[in-house]
Amino acid sequence: MNDAVLKANERELIKLIRFFSKRAALLMETGELSQEHAQLTNACQNLETQLYTHARNRAAILDKRERLLKIIEDNATCPKCGKADMLKKNGVDTNELGWKSNTYRCRRCNITFTWNRPNNPWHMTSFLENYISELEQGVQNEMNEELRSHAEDAIVQLNDSLNRLRPVLQISDEEMEALQQKESEMDKLIHQFKNYLLIEKIKLDTYEE
Repeated sequence: MNDAVLKANERELIKLIRFFSKRAALLMETGELSQEHAQLTNACQNLETQLYTHARNRAAILDKRERLLKIIEDNATCPKCGKADMLKKNGVDTNELGWKSNTYRCRRCNITFTWNRPNNPWHMTSFLENYISELEQGVQNEMNEELRSHAEDAIVQLNDSLNRLRPVLQISDEEMEALQQKESEMDKLIHQFKNYLLIEKIKLDTYEE
């Protein structure tokens, strides 16, 4: 597995595990190390496997999260010229409701503006809920039958999209929460085991001397 997916503290422990395992194996072959240390070697191997399994799981969850963040496409256009071909994204802005939206610069008109929709599915969910609410109020007051029918169709389609999106976002949030909990547990385990191996390494060095 590519060590690039490992965090710095995980790489440090893997390096220490491999160093200790090689040293312990050599000493056992020459009969200079008691068999009780074989249990420690096994523990090292098991922890290394656990670290890589956790790293793969973390990478998969974060990759899925990143792809979710990118499902919202702005299709932004300049409010002055109405075109998109000269737009360049230059940042993110947060409005009074806490929704994050992309900001752009139109190189044709030399203006900077914030697009009027959120740039991520979590905030877009709230945005659509508000929009549906406004449409529903409009339907009640709309006298034109055709316009009312179009609005009702839009409400159905938007609700359908939301009903499909919400479970996906909920699963992602639950996965992230579980990952953060696991990260905390692993960081504690890594810290404890690293300190333990450092002590064992000192013992090995002393024994060889």
